[in-house]
Amino acid sequence: MSTLKRILIAFACLFAAIACYVFGIPAGGAIFLVFGILLEGLFWFQLTRRKRV
Repeated sequence: MSTLKRILIAFACLFAAIACYVFGIPAGGAIFLVFGILLEGLFWFQLTRRKRV
């Protein structure tokens, strides 16, 4: 997977996590908060993952 594609996927996950946080906090939707945490974790995993040689 190319570096640019990996970074774009990571930032898409970050923006989706932020959207889940924004929607979940005022609405009291715990499922959105959990989904936001999972997406943020995926963001950090994609960002810090080492590229295989």
